[in-house]
Amino acid sequence: MGHSIGDHAYGECGIEFLLVDRAGTRQRVRRFRADVRLLMDHPEVYRDGDNTRLIPVSSISNSVLAIGAQHAASEPESYALALAERFLSATTRVRTADVRLTASEFSPLLSDPPTTPAQHFSAPARHQDHVHLTLPRHGEPAVRSGLLNMELFATGGATFTGFARDAYTTTQAVTDRVFGARMNVTWRHAGTGTDHRQCRARAEQAVVKAFGEHTSRSSQHTFHHLGAAVLDACPEVAEVRVEGAHLTRGLVDLAPFGVANESRVYTATDHQQSTLTVTIHRTAPENQGPRKGTV
Repeated sequence: MGHSIGDHAYGECGIEFLLVDRAGTRQRVRRFRADVRLLMDHPEVYRDGDNTRLIPVSSISNSVLAIGAQHAASEPESYALALAERFLSATTRVRTADVRLTASEFSPLLSDPPTTPAQHFSAPARHQDHVHLTLPRHGEPAVRSGLLNMELFATGGATFTGFARDAYTTTQAVTDRVFGARMNVTWRHAGTGTDHRQCRARAEQAVVKAFGEHTSRSSQHTFHHLGAAVLDACPEVAEVRVEGAHLTRGLVDLAPFGVANESRVYTATDHQQSTLTVTIHRTAPENQGPRKGTV
């Protein structure tokens, strides 16, 4: 019985490094993680052990760093596209380059004199900027940008009532509960020429503002509301995906210690989470044109 080789890929993930932009009056420090996957045309490597045209993964890591030196001031989308184009040009054996970049920005300290560029920073404590770009050898890049690991919390005002029940339901209806969620908010642009930094800033502001003004009736209700807020704030965005987890925050029973817990101490374990995903389109999916991502 014969054999044939199907799709095959290799790459390098978890490439972590800092990019420091020293240009201009405001220096910028970001911690990056790059994951690169190359869909190849290398059947002889697998079948025959012939490495003649196999580029070592060290070349992938070194390319990420070398191209990064030229993109210290760039947004992740432009940097990711430059990487993908580099991998396609390095060898004709790459069919599709798949690049994921996640960036966490350091915050400048206020101790630096206001008349000089900031040189002192604190480590990131906020969400991460993200881009996932795939570039086929014969085709357009597909791009999703977004914000990863946004965690939001409300100390009260959320509700959860009127839900269905079955034989195993123990959840009680509540009209005033704490609400926590950790989510990734990603989006696809409708066209070219986007200012990705401005779009990302507007999207973040929209999510935070919408959460602060929203009365949650369920995690699903909240995730949809936040995604719709991004569409309203960013006309260049065609669709938004919000995915993540409702974080259970229950009151800790302190009665055995003779201490009254007056809505002050809550559990914070994240081992078990209620996960959900929703995608919101600017128009109905059947009315959309081709979903080509561009930078």
